[in-house]
Amino acid sequence: MTRPKLIVVNGFAASGKTTIAKKYIAEHSLALALEADALVDNIGDWSSHRDEIRELAFELTKAILRAYLPSGHDVILPYLVTDVEEVQAFESIANDCGADYYEIVLHNKREDAVARLLKRGKWGESTSPRLTDKDLPDIKKELAKMEAVLEKRPGMIKFQLKNNDPDTTYSQLLQHIKP
Repeated sequence: MTRPKLIVVNGFAASGKTTIAKKYIAEHSLALALEADALVDNIGDWSSHRDEIRELAFELTKAILRAYLPSGHDVILPYLVTDVEEVQAFESIANDCGADYYEIVLHNKREDAVARLLKRGKWGESTSPRLTDKDLPDIKKELAKMEAVLEKRPGMIKFQLKNNDPDTTYSQLLQHIKP
């Protein structure tokens, strides 16, 4: 049996993380796309408890990783990493479960990242409120947190996003992971 893979796909909101994860599971039998945003969407009144929900979603994500990776199947995790301890925890879980670990970053210039998110109009949760220009300070703060993690994790494989082409990005991902 081949070793399972944990592939963390980091990137700012609207960078294409979920699209890449869906492409991966379409081609890899029994691979799991584990989306924390989908977990959050299924928690009542989450938007009134953002800090608590972020922690709960992180704990749920870790628990699912611990349950699924030992089955021998891959997990692809589209996740906006804004705390280095979170990505360190994912790596530790992969190691504990005997999984190969990959950190991929879908990266944009700051202005492009903000523009993509504003064009989408909301964070990753389908039930999140619409974003407006008044949300720009919070958007830039989250982007800065993600960029700070990137500086602390120089081993991440970084893909510069160009022309909104998920097929090219997905091909790049496949070139960097072991079959």
